[in-house]
Amino acid sequence: MKLKIGIALSVLVLVCCIVSFALPWYQILKKEGKVSKEVVVNYEWKKFSCQIDGNDKTTLNYDDDDVLDSDYIAIKACVALAGVSPFSVDNISKILNSSLSFLVIAAALALGTALLQLILLLSPKLCRSCIWKLLCIGCSIATIVMLFISFFTFLGAPKAFENDTPTILQATCDDRWCNKIIGSDDYYRWIPGGGWWACLSGCFLSLVSGLFTLASHR
Repeated sequence: MKLKIGIALSVLVLVCCIVSFALPWYQILKKEGKVSKEVVVNYEWKKFSCQIDGNDKTTLNYDDDDVLDSDYIAIKACVALAGVSPFSVDNISKILNSSLSFLVIAAALALGTALLQLILLLSPKLCRSCIWKLLCIGCSIATIVMLFISFFTFLGAPKAFENDTPTILQATCDDRWCNKIIGSDDYYRWIPGGGWWACLSGCFLSLVSGLFTLASHR
């Protein structure tokens, strides 16, 4: 029974990885004012998006530099309206690429862990083998390590935003997303997105999965 729970948890870890890929990893929201509309900027793995007052979300890849493209112009104008640097996303995109690269490795290891657990479940003789069980637990530990590295790598986002922000916008950025990973004030709210939290959930699920595998006798 414990091994079955371990397998289910490993599958959930894989689901967390997939969800983490699909959801944004960071959001900067400029709150609605008396004369200004709400602006939301989301940062994902390969792209970022901007939306004004809940309408017409525009998305652009980080490496897209076609200044004549209408989406390029629209999103740069939208991001500038939010008070976020529209000129450079080089450093934040590198942070995201690093985090998501470790997440890819973690997803592969989570799949490997689930397969090893399934083999142990279907073969009682192998389950009694210390080598196979250690291999399974080792794979689970490696998954945890990769997920935590992915999670903590993104803590470098404030520094990345600071490096991407030109002097003219430093006043908006300072003491906000260029200083701390999460926060809110009268004008802005900045917070890691669902992808980051899904990654953290995967860390703990992977840990519990490994413990159930270790405690299993079948």
